Amino acid sequence: MLIVVGGGRGEYRGYILERISRKYALVLLSPQTPTWERPYVIDHLPVGAGEDEKILAAAAEAARRHPVAGVVTYHEACVELVARIGAALDLPQCPPEAAARCRDKYAAREAMRAAGVPVARGVLAASPDEAKRAAAEIGYPVVVKPRALTAGFGVSLVTGPAELEDAVRTAEANAFPEPWRFRPGILVEEYLDGPEISVDCAVREDRPEPVIFARKLLGHAPYFEEIGHITAPAEAVAPDPARVRDIVVAAHRALGIRSTVTHTEVRLTASGPKVVEVNGRLGGDVIPLVAQVASGLDLPTASADIAAGAEPDLSAPRDGVAGIRFFYSDSAGRVTGRGMTARPAGLHQVTWLVGAGDELRPEAGRLHFARAGYAIVTADDVDQCAARLEAADRAHHLHVEGAAE
Repeated sequence: MLIVVGGGRGEYRGYILERISRKYALVLLSPQTPTWERPYVIDHLPVGAGEDEKILAAAAEAARRHPVAGVVTYHEACVELVARIGAALDLPQCPPEAAARCRDKYAAREAMRAAGVPVARGVLAASPDEAKRAAAEIGYPVVVKPRALTAGFGVSLVTGPAELEDAVRTAEANAFPEPWRFRPGILVEEYLDGPEISVDCAVREDRPEPVIFARKLLGHAPYFEEIGHITAPAEAVAPDPARVRDIVVAAHRALGIRSTVTHTEVRLTASGPKVVEVNGRLGGDVIPLVAQVASGLDLPTASADIAAGAEPDLSAPRDGVAGIRFFYSDSAGRVTGRGMTARPAGLHQVTWLVGAGDELRPEAGRLHFARAGYAIVTADDVDQCAARLEAADRAHHLHVEGAAE
């Protein structure tokens, strides 16, 4: 039996609970009353978002009610909390101090830099004036980002001093729409040119194993909105996958990560791969599902096995390619219709995140919250997959009427 901490939408999280509930009984700790989660859980304990001590007490209560073998989360805000629950209940889990570093981009970068892991140069700024001095010292272009958060929220590319103040305001204004605590501060970093990829790892005790390589598709400059991902064999994603693997493993060792799954973002620069960040959870944007479509690897179940102290099955019977592309609206308003005008080649599924009557409010730097849906496609290679994802994006239609009030 496992404790699952965190809520979320079924369109993003449902596949995770569906997979792990095949093998484990699940007790859910979440602020919301279960809806889509009901078929997958045997018990639910309501908790308040951001109320860490009460959540720790609820986890202890779950352990009194049930023979709990482990605790998992797929929610970024809960990564450090789940590590604390694991320590309190003596369950296999990432050490709390390592989980805390994963939640703190500044602390993580400093730990990796000290260990010789290639990362961007950067400065932690507490004010716009400090950010300006840091950018001048590093040299433009720079990237301005919040110290915490995820999914590219509040991250901007700044090409000159005139853009810096707006970028700092964007970083300071970003937060999840829920009261989880985040470390304050703004990071000003060297811009790492080159393609961005992600590497998901299964960490058995202190042994990280890279298992999913994905090419990240970015858009809506100067922000870093993740508009899609393509999962494929490592050699099709990175020109030197062995070097990437070595750097990702070194980053995990520098951060002290154990007994969890992770999602690491890497830039393939002209001077070699450099780590952007390491997230102490399954990759978001349903990347593990896309990888399962491509290769057959079941990382959600493997994450549950690791949390329970069991040996995970990391087999991938296929060397396939699959990708996901998210749909967006350029205008705010109420959705009156949506659909596909054609069926693109290789289409595996289309999932809508909005329906008739829902309102979309696109906001610069926070377009994740205005996504309308997504398509997953399969392909023979990465270039074909990228073309099919573009075709899927062109084929979707979304009718939005009236400005949102």
